[in-house]
Amino acid sequence: MHTLTKSAEERELFSVTTRRWLYNDEQQRAVRYVPFDVQALVDTAAKAADANACLSIKKIYDGSMNRVFELKLDNGVDLIAKLPFTVTGPRHYFTASEVATLDYLHTVHGFHVPRVLAWCSRAEATPVGTEYIIYEKLPGVPLRVHDKNDLPLRDDPYISQYVLPRLQKVQSFLYRIDFTQIGSLYYKEDVHSSLWDRPMYANGMNPPGAERFCIGPTVDREFWRAGRANLDIDRGPWLDMHSYLHALAECARASIDAFPHPTTDDKYRRLVSDYEKLIPHMAPKELGYILWHPDLSDGNLLVSSESTEPCELLSMIDWQGSVIAPEHMQLRIPPVYDARDHPLIDYPDDLEMPTLRPEAESLDERQKQLVARALRKAQRKKAHEIYVREADPELGKEMFDMMCTPVRRMITSPGTIITRGMEDGLEAIEYSFLLCRALWPYAVEIDDEGTPLVPFPIEISEAEEKRIEEECELQCQDEEMANPVLEQLGVLPESEGEVTAEEYETAKRAVEKARQTVLDAAPTPEERERRAKAWPLQDGKVSWGTQLCC
Repeated sequence: MHTLTKSAEERELFSVTTRRWLYNDEQQRAVRYVPFDVQALVDTAAKAADANACLSIKKIYDGSMNRVFELKLDNGVDLIAKLPFTVTGPRHYFTASEVATLDYLHTVHGFHVPRVLAWCSRAEATPVGTEYIIYEKLPGVPLRVHDKNDLPLRDDPYISQYVLPRLQKVQSFLYRIDFTQIGSLYYKEDVHSSLWDRPMYANGMNPPGAERFCIGPTVDREFWRAGRANLDIDRGPWLDMHSYLHALAECARASIDAFPHPTTDDKYRRLVSDYEKLIPHMAPKELGYILWHPDLSDGNLLVSSESTEPCELLSMIDWQGSVIAPEHMQLRIPPVYDARDHPLIDYPDDLEMPTLRPEAESLDERQKQLVARALRKAQRKKAHEIYVREADPELGKEMFDMMCTPVRRMITSPGTIITRGMEDGLEAIEYSFLLCRALWPYAVEIDDEGTPLVPFPIEISEAEEKRIEEECELQCQDEEMANPVLEQLGVLPESEGEVTAEEYETAKRAVEKARQTVLDAAPTPEERERRAKAWPLQDGKVSWGTQLCC
């Protein structure tokens, strides 16, 4: 019997205690309440590591999708246990796919990823009472401990010769593994036997050890979130891009039928039908299906030291949610190197580094700090592009040249947005049609004068185009109303207002002050009322992070 010395209350272990949300806070915390049998978890961990007892269990991270614990055992081994939330993804598939993906990357290709010691993808089959994965604890610290701009750019660990080149090699390697289907990786025994004998590779690869794995249903949340887990829809794997794009239409239509919104459903159905007219033409002619890390952020890159010398990339963690998908959907700038454009930064078109504009000199000290941080992020982004272009010209061209992956992504943007009409607004779907129409000559064959041989199949009048653009512009303005206060608080707009528990009350006051400023600036009572309803940081607004996947 492995005895746990309880160093924390159950509330600490089961609930979110380190984070709060600036809107929909109660719902965000409620969906992240995960009770489990603590003793069963530590017994499982001790057995997996050949220990006699677990000395302590400590929560080290309340994530958006998981709760993470560190377990110290009496044989000197430290383990990491991860328990997913019900908003993370399909319960069995999500855990089973992550475990298989880690094993595949390590045993087949030699990647430095966490080694799984114990896991269960079915809560009803384990005394722990919930899904879990127990990993070895890897050495190193997250790269984000070096996210500062007090060092000269040449000394920045993010772009050092021991970090950026190693990351690029991983990207280049994954880019050249061409799979036959769109979906996610699994052990064969975790998916239907009809999928076992399908070939995995499209380019003749047959590495030793790969025979244990196969491609199965996608773990992409779009097919599972907000009640969709109970819908009878096609979740793959898909043998071609057209089948995948049609499955997105089926998903959208089934969601409309299952979760009615009488005022918009008829229009949404028409838009889905219009989208289906695009499918035969908008899939890129030549494309591969590749596996990619879903979140290469600085929290998921472990480096050797908290000091800057040496600072070497050791491993990549958190492959949860990995999918095999068309390369134009995967080849995005890693979040660790991505950056938003800033109005006080000049961005050269060539391979020169971004610079501050002269107007930045007149800012107050706090604003200067924010701009300096934005500049460092922009410089890292450019450094990443320069290095990838030099080290792997083929990948660099695909990732950064506008006429390659970026254009393909814009042409197929209707497929990305078609299932999100109730959250992003139907005007967002309509705008994706406008974008696709503008790039239609790059989607279909053209004559000698550059005229598409296949006309764009959706009729959009000038009046409709103007309405769509105006509605989308207003939507963007509404979504960006809170951006200044979020920047001041250091909160990313896409984080749904997530802050630390310690910062919560101060942040709430700052947000309310910013809201009042926006409302007071309204030119008319009607506009004030409209802004009050549109303010993004208020309870009742859409929170992707509260949508269950089971």
